[in-house]
Parts: sequence; C-alpha cells; structure tokens
Amino acid sequence: MAVRPLGTVLHITRSKYVIVKIHEKKFLPPIGSEVVDANNELMGKVVDVIGPVDSPYAVVKPLRLSMISFIKPSMLLFYRIRKLGRGKKH
Repeated sequence: MAVRPLGTVLHITRSKYVIVKIHEKKFLPPIGSEVVDANNELMGKVVDVIGPVDSPYAVVKPLRLSMISFIKPSMLLFYRIRKLGRGKKH
C-alpha cells in the first residue's frame, strides 16, 4: 500500500470529525482511504472532500472517539489506498 501525505489538521468539529487541509491538490484522497499518522498508525478514514478546488479539505472520521485526544492541530497526516483484488470468479 502506497502512503501519501494528506495534509495538516485544521481543527476538530463538534461532531468529532477531523478537518484536514490537503497539501497536494493534484492527488485528492479517494473516499474511504485509510488515514494514518507519521508512525503509520491507523487514525481513521476519509469520509468527504469539501471546499473550493483551489484549497480542498478532507473530512476524516476517527477510528475511535478516543483517537481524538491524540490528534492535534497542525499535525501532519497521511493516507493510504488499499488495492482491491480482482475478487472471486463465479
């Protein structure tokens, strides 16, 4: 699985979602991508990409609510895309 930089944490919403300012506009994370920290620990999943085309933001749902205490503003997060298998042939 390839790991790419997602961006920096902007803030945490009242509904416990994490808003991340995306660094690379050319490489937007697909919905459902796993979000990891610098130690490659799973933090959550991308549930939406919002904002203008020039400065997009990712909405990340933390894996557990207890993870929010580890996520700090200006923290750098990464994402990884799972390569899907071809599946079963019937």
